[in-house]
Amino acid sequence: MNTQIYLKLILTCSMLQGGILLSAQPSASITLRCNELHQTIDGFGVGEADWADDVFVFPQRKEVLDALFAPEGLQANILRGEIFPHYATDEYQADFATTADTSLQVAQQAELLERNDLLRRGQFWLTSHVRQKYPQVLFTFSTWSPPAWMKEGNHATQAYPASQGYLKSENYQHYANYLADFCEAYDAAGIPVYAVSPSNEPGYAAPWNSCLWTPQQMGDFIQKHLLPVLQHRNLKVKVLFGENPAWSTVFDCLKMISSADFVNEMLQTYTDLPENRVIAAGHGYVLPDTIPLPAELRHTPIVPFKEAIKRRIPMWVTEISDITPLDVSMTDGLRWAVTFHDYLMNAQVSAIIWWLGAQPTTTNESLIVLNQHEGSFIRTKRYDTFGNYTRYIPRGSRGMGNSLKGFPKEVCVSSFRHGNEFTVVVVNPTEHSLACRLYFDGGKAVKNSLKSYTTTADKRWSEGKIKIQEQGYTLQILPQSVITYCGKLH
Repeated sequence: MNTQIYLKLILTCSMLQGGILLSAQPSASITLRCNELHQTIDGFGVGEADWADDVFVFPQRKEVLDALFAPEGLQANILRGEIFPHYATDEYQADFATTADTSLQVAQQAELLERNDLLRRGQFWLTSHVRQKYPQVLFTFSTWSPPAWMKEGNHATQAYPASQGYLKSENYQHYANYLADFCEAYDAAGIPVYAVSPSNEPGYAAPWNSCLWTPQQMGDFIQKHLLPVLQHRNLKVKVLFGENPAWSTVFDCLKMISSADFVNEMLQTYTDLPENRVIAAGHGYVLPDTIPLPAELRHTPIVPFKEAIKRRIPMWVTEISDITPLDVSMTDGLRWAVTFHDYLMNAQVSAIIWWLGAQPTTTNESLIVLNQHEGSFIRTKRYDTFGNYTRYIPRGSRGMGNSLKGFPKEVCVSSFRHGNEFTVVVVNPTEHSLACRLYFDGGKAVKNSLKSYTTTADKRWSEGKIKIQEQGYTLQILPQSVITYCGKLH
């Protein structure tokens, strides 16, 4: 063989990794702006509101919760539950089920319980178990409706006794006391409540348990009734508000207000709300395909709530999912990974809570799909890609600026700093392998501290270590992957 050709072959082989030819000096780069810090991350979580009974009666219920909260699982640090309207039938009666029997024997005889009783017991068992095993978890509870007796009109149905309608103004204090009673009952049972929401989706007259509020009504209730009673009882509970179905845009055809409009209008009116006691919240749903709209109008813009940013009030996504047919593939996982990036980097949210952690379902509402008949469960790929964020971005991290050069437009990079540690999540939905250099503006990486955690169609958080070269770090990004990089700064 010709010597020149032989040398070229050796050089070519040395540049191959995984059978893909890589450039010796990648033209693409990521520059972390280490001193450009944004929102503080409160965490990532899951909800089991209105579905806790499914987990309660599931044969592998403890294993499911481990998959959501354990170090080898998602390591979620927020659990969202519900304050049910069935707890109170009049002014002098309330039952929060904190002394109810939630033993395995009860779960195995669930058919003997009335559904709402089962739901209350299920939620209390679930939150108690998580509290005992994972004490770092924050507990939040949203309210779909106040008890029916407090509301105007008679919108009750047999299935939903507190459907639609408004809270009577003369019952504002009753309702504030009721929410405080709930917090005290759970606290006495060893479950400290981090935050409560007076209304889930206050701008949507849903056919299930629901209640309508205007921004003015909600602001009045929180400022004059709920916060004072929490303070009077020395309950250090934050108040979530907003939580409408769409984050920032809702079209007239749905006749509801967006979370952004609700939050901005309320904060403009109620300027004295203490920033350290409230959380602005929204949901991340998009319009269904059955509504005839141009494709460019389908997705709600993912932007910050301007008044919350101005007041430095944290913003949370407290529900996100969709009801399209079940898809457990990497294609779905990548779609959601991009969405998580958009909320964290574009909207600068402090927390993302997936609608349901686990559920028997034929849609994309949950991260884990339960098979009640077989007693088995599967983790979807959106579970895996969510984990690329939940497992490696510590609570208390700050969103960190970055600059990209030479990447396809589909590639997303999220970056965070926690003291002298940093986390970078790269989403590559393209079918091409990419190589790039990692640079630091305002900081310097500790040598050989960089680890990677890769999710692909056949990998979940596969760990690797990247050695620093003379010219710095070179990252090899697999096609259709989500890779999290964790390192340290001097």
